[in-house]
Amino acid sequence: MEKAVVKQRSLIPLGDRGPIEGWMDDDIASAATQLFGGGPSGMLVVDARELLTSTTEVIGAELGETHLKTWMALVTMHVIHGMPGDARVSSSAAELSRLVWGDDRARGGWNTRQLVRTLLDLHRAQFTVPGYDLVNQRPAAGVSATSLLSNLYVDDTILKAFNHRGTHGLERVDFGKALGPKQRGTIAWRMHPDYAERLHDADLRRFDWTKAQQLRGSALKLWMVFTSVRVPYRSVLDTREGLEMVEIQLTIEHCNALGVHNSNDAGRRRTLNEAGERVCAVDRSFKSFEAHGGRGQDSFLRVIRKPPLSSSLAKPYDGAPEELRLLVA
Repeated sequence: MEKAVVKQRSLIPLGDRGPIEGWMDDDIASAATQLFGGGPSGMLVVDARELLTSTTEVIGAELGETHLKTWMALVTMHVIHGMPGDARVSSSAAELSRLVWGDDRARGGWNTRQLVRTLLDLHRAQFTVPGYDLVNQRPAAGVSATSLLSNLYVDDTILKAFNHRGTHGLERVDFGKALGPKQRGTIAWRMHPDYAERLHDADLRRFDWTKAQQLRGSALKLWMVFTSVRVPYRSVLDTREGLEMVEIQLTIEHCNALGVHNSNDAGRRRTLNEAGERVCAVDRSFKSFEAHGGRGQDSFLRVIRKPPLSSSLAKPYDGAPEELRLLVA
């Protein structure tokens, strides 16, 4: 893998400079509802196309929303640092926390402990994730067992706070300085070489961090799935807005694939509708995200959106390696 040389820029825009452009492994993003939540992992088939397979699984940890956002942050930081050939990146706890949770939670003991716990989980876990053949619109042959991190370093000050909550003996000012944005060496990691190679060779998913930071739970995971280029949206012909939509039958298998595990049909529709309202409120390109059904009717999910101007998949570099896209206007 070639080592790109770029001038690093801050992840955190000052004032009203616009959203941060995030980068993510598209296979992981497209399977977010299966990887980052409990319950069985089902298969999702839409218009005879298998979008998600039941072979997706996590081994060694139980993952949730914070793990998904932290993975998104690690890939974004990897790109921000120029996708280094040795796959090593370092950051401050404040910078990483601020990217995961937004400006209002840049510091603090609870979220720092949560971040450390999440990184330790991601270091231990292994993931079985199928690739996807976009040309033939089907999962790629075979699956890959993936490890995200091969090494993880956490500064001793953070470990004291993590292991000895409330008894670390550090002055509040000193502890705040150790977690602040100027202490860049407080957390460091190395992506597994095979995974770093995979990111280097693949088109990555672009996303808007300002939206991701506002979404929680099922809404975040469903947003990642339904912004995937895999979803076979079709044009809505009777509108002037150029909208597109997709409909999915809400079978038990499909609900499992979408990470919805309520015990009854009404509960599953309610979960999807509540999450859909949040998606539409945060991402205005989604016009409708509703589950329909009831007594004597087969339940289905209908998602209507305004199509994006360009594909969400791209190489982080345009042309020469140093031309790194970091922010969108």
